[in-house]
Amino acid sequence: MTDKNLECTYILPPQGLSRAKDILPLLPFGRASLWKFAKNGQFPKPCRVTGGITAWRNADVIEWLESQTAANDAEV
Repeated sequence: MTDKNLECTYILPPQGLSRAKDILPLLPFGRASLWKFAKNGQFPKPCRVTGGITAWRNADVIEWLESQTAANDAEV
């Protein structure tokens, strides 16, 4: 599967929340790095929905993805 197909398959709506399992296919790193980057500010902080459920605001994730794409385009 190419990256272009991956992007088309996993599209986040701009509103709402998504759990780690929903956003990981969009990210170039795994679950452990997701939590590490969120903790040190390199990725948006998650929201605690309930005691055992944590999710990310889709708008924050989309903004982060777009900023990474823009940064990568600028380097080329």
